[in-house]
Amino acid sequence: MQYLISSLAVSVLCVHSLYAELVFSQTEEKVDAAADAKEVNVEFPFENKGDEPVVVQRFDAPCSCMYAHLEGGKKQQDGSILIAPDEKGVFKGRFELGNFKGTVEKKIVIWMDQDPDDKPSISLNTQVTIPYLIAAFPQSLMWQVGENAVEKIIEVKVDHTEPIKVIKHTSSSSNFSYTFTIKEEGKLYELKVKPKSTEKVTFAAIRLTTDSANPRYKTVQTFMTVKPEKK
Repeated sequence: MQYLISSLAVSVLCVHSLYAELVFSQTEEKVDAAADAKEVNVEFPFENKGDEPVVVQRFDAPCSCMYAHLEGGKKQQDGSILIAPDEKGVFKGRFELGNFKGTVEKKIVIWMDQDPDDKPSISLNTQVTIPYLIAAFPQSLMWQVGENAVEKIIEVKVDHTEPIKVIKHTSSSSNFSYTFTIKEEGKLYELKVKPKSTEKVTFAAIRLTTDSANPRYKTVQTFMTVKPEKK
């Protein structure tokens, strides 16, 4: 699997962030993932530029889809990690893409010695962009309670070298009527949707099933809501 990584630090000289004496070459990464990628990996190199050891109390990636790992330092009995002066290391992150699409932001947070539990000193941020091979525009439609039940349109577009066909469509509620039209097979589809009534709050989802071999693009979800009246 191929993916492109480009640092947000665009200067010829590295942009440094200083935490205690732990210096990172960058604390943010932008990743353009391939359409068929199952995971992406990022690295945040650092060096202890100070004259004293630095203690990493702990670190975490607060999402089950992100795994964080530290290479470097010496683990202490209490679980903390000691980074000696002039020592280099790298925090590594592995993001499992699952069915994510679009731009997703993930982070690794690091607590240095004496950091309170709710305030880690360091945040290493990753912005991952996963291409939409097929997507709905807009993904959601809204009406207000009491307004006219006018028809609204969703376009489903394919942005891929190969066609992706919609082979099935279903609605979660009979409170909305819809028509599905093939504008260009494998490339462009249209949903015309309207609520049967706007007298009360209601919600529905229309699910499109495709013939894509990639699980990430096997379904497209669209949402319809009649929202409470504005006050």
